[in-house]
Amino acid sequence: MAMTEITVTVDDDHLDKIEELAARLRSSGMQIDQVLNEVGVISGFAPSDLRQDLRAVPGVMSIEGVQTFQLPPSDSPIQ
Repeated sequence: MAMTEITVTVDDDHLDKIEELAARLRSSGMQIDQVLNEVGVISGFAPSDLRQDLRAVPGVMSIEGVQTFQLPPSDSPIQ
């Protein structure tokens, strides 16, 4: 299964336990890149079919896929 980039938002009741939540997400199959304690966000990668399981982990408020875009080269006729 292909890994997709995701951002997990931590609910207010679990902000002080964000490292424990990251460990639970990791054991559930998420590859953690960053834990942003101050803003309550955990970013990383997970297989698409695991999103429902990750949402069920206590402390997860939401899971969003990361959107990417590509700008055309600066010498491109379309700007």
